Amino acid sequence: MLIPNSIYIDLAIDPQPRIISPDVSVIDVIKWMNQSIDSSTLERDVDNRLLESRSSCILVVDGDRLVGIFTKNDVLRLVERQVDLHQFKISDVISVPPMVVNRSQIQDFQSMQSLLKQFQCPYLPVVDDFNRILGVFTQESIFYAEARQTEDLLKNVEAQKKAILTAIPDLIYRVSANGTYLECFASNYVADLFPESTGKTLAEVLPTDLATRKLKAIEQAIATGEIQTFEQQWHINGKVQYEEVQVVKVNDQEALTIIRNISNRKQAEEDLRESEMRFRSVFDTAAVGISLAFPEGKHIAVNQSLCNMLGYTEKELQVLTFQEITHPDDLELDLYHYQKLLANEIDSFHIEKRYRHKDGYFIWVLLSVSIVRDSHNHPLYDIALIQNINDLKIAQQALSSLNQELEIRINQRTADLAESETRKQEILNAIPDLLLRLKLDGTCIDCILPLIPDKDAFVSIQHHISEVLSPQTLEEQLAASNKAIATGEVQIYEHKIKKYDKWIYEEVRVSPCGEDEVLVLVRNISDRKQAEEALQLSNEKLICINKELERVTRLKDEFLATMSHELRTPLNAILGISEGLLDQVFGEINQRQKSSLMTIQKSGQHLLELINDILDVAKIESGMFTLELRSVSLQYLCDSSLSFVKYQATQKNIQLNLAIHPNTPNTILIDERRIRQLLINLLNNAVKFTPKNGTISLEARLENIQTEQSPEYSQYYLCFSVSDTGIGISLEDISRLFQPFVQIDSNLNRQYAGTGLGLNLVKKLAELHGGQVSVKSEIDKGSCFTLRLPYKTS
Repeated sequence: MLIPNSIYIDLAIDPQPRIISPDVSVIDVIKWMNQSIDSSTLERDVDNRLLESRSSCILVVDGDRLVGIFTKNDVLRLVERQVDLHQFKISDVISVPPMVVNRSQIQDFQSMQSLLKQFQCPYLPVVDDFNRILGVFTQESIFYAEARQTEDLLKNVEAQKKAILTAIPDLIYRVSANGTYLECFASNYVADLFPESTGKTLAEVLPTDLATRKLKAIEQAIATGEIQTFEQQWHINGKVQYEEVQVVKVNDQEALTIIRNISNRKQAEEDLRESEMRFRSVFDTAAVGISLAFPEGKHIAVNQSLCNMLGYTEKELQVLTFQEITHPDDLELDLYHYQKLLANEIDSFHIEKRYRHKDGYFIWVLLSVSIVRDSHNHPLYDIALIQNINDLKIAQQALSSLNQELEIRINQRTADLAESETRKQEILNAIPDLLLRLKLDGTCIDCILPLIPDKDAFVSIQHHISEVLSPQTLEEQLAASNKAIATGEVQIYEHKIKKYDKWIYEEVRVSPCGEDEVLVLVRNISDRKQAEEALQLSNEKLICINKELERVTRLKDEFLATMSHELRTPLNAILGISEGLLDQVFGEINQRQKSSLMTIQKSGQHLLELINDILDVAKIESGMFTLELRSVSLQYLCDSSLSFVKYQATQKNIQLNLAIHPNTPNTILIDERRIRQLLINLLNNAVKFTPKNGTISLEARLENIQTEQSPEYSQYYLCFSVSDTGIGISLEDISRLFQPFVQIDSNLNRQYAGTGLGLNLVKKLAELHGGQVSVKSEIDKGSCFTLRLPYKTS
């Protein structure tokens, strides 16, 4: 334990100085100073020099006030002056005032030495803040205090050294260069394992091979100055002990050998090797998947079971992270638990999640994850156990669905049973039928009339049904009752009876009730019979009308086909003659004639296109339209369609763009003429409704779209999109786009010519190919028409 410096400073101040009063004679004081010090009064730990110094200095005190100091030097001075020592008092010979220091002026031994030199006095009294005498310090008292401090420090160092050597779990020897044990420092942990060896040589204590090896290490350490380390093993108390030996040079004549028992460490290493072998065996042969992964998710190692489960090889999984093969819907929950695991908030976690198989589908697994940490508690890697529960999950989902359905049914059944009596009564009250309970011979056991406005249509039966039924009808009813009992099935028949002077039609239902009773429900169906008769008449009229409509439609189609052919014959002649005149086959023509002929030809071409559209629509509606499918170059189809509208686009300074995506097939199986006709119709509309300096784009691409019937399956479609920067279409008008002979805006009808057949024909041609047409548009920004045709990949 370290002692504060202030203790040693106070020790340097002698608290027991010699004190006398001023009226004592000088000779008495000198006698007192010369008296020998009684050894019985001395403290054992006081130095002789300190006692000598204390007897050679006398403090002269008057009450509590220090008036002077009388020392041996003063005695010598009086003797030299030959003063009569008997005649004077001590107050007559002391020098006043004396030199005094305050305790606060002293910080350490150096400050005390400085004060002695400053005042050139070998004795300095010390007082406190109230001028009370604390003691005297001299050169000898300072030396005494310093010696005591040094002695205490040495004792403290020795105690620390002993404590350290006792605490070290090692055996330490000082060994000479020739292998002789000089000193042994043995801790309590190992002292009982070794006999006293001081003064013996290595060869006398150790086996020959160990002694030779250790002596060589001592020589090497002394020669090189480097620590020599090696391991050794030998038998102690019947057991093999493993030791680590370090040899450290002390000087050229000796070295320290530090021997540590590492048997436990060796055993731990052996246990670790066995544990690693067991882990590797479990890792390789486990029926569940096992993976080791860094905290960022990259796999370090995976076993074969996990590879078989997910369809990847070990190398393929090692370049993937667990995040990359986790279902997106499960990743957030997985990462949440994983972050808590990394933060050491939990020891492990278990969740159900889905992994992506190499083939693209997902499988359910039960995941258990824990973290391996280093000595500083930092995460090194995780260990994940992955069990395939896909079949179990599917079974659980099916069972859960069945349980829910069963629970719903049970709840419904419970509710039905709870309300059965009330509902039965309500049904009986609401049923518009006469309810009879009869014996097989027609005897009426119970008769319940319906609570409805037309209840008067029924006649209450008192005893037997013959009261209201004719013999023929009665026979029919009794036969139905017997058949119901015999077969156990409800018998239904109708009869007609006369009530209140009018014929009433009734439906009779006979249900078996026990072995000799039946329940009979009688319903008045006169209104239904009348409605059926009216419906039959209406159906007959509707059949006649449908036949007439079919005849009119057929005549219309025949008329359209005939008129189209009749119109095309003279129109072809007009177009042919006008083209010949324009080519000046019949002679030269002037510019005005040429302009008129071009107008005739342009109008004729427009009329011919109109007739062709009408004829195509008529053929499609009549079911006489057939497609001529063949393989067509996609590039050629797009180029030829754009070239058809290139002239009109150039007239309006409209830019035409074509984009064919890389994944699009080179050839497709379609009716080339009809698809080109479809694309030209869309491009013509785009040119027509796009203002000058606009842009029109034709884009072809392959899309993979999930089917609505089976979301897990998808269908490839070849898509043609015609987009423009035209006037656009409002949302309320889009629904009327594909109707025949309809244009969406009368203002546009006046500004842009057309019959409204083009888009209807586009829709029908697309549907004949099994495809569809869709449109997206925004007013003043443009439109995009997309044709999607089903496409089968190889």
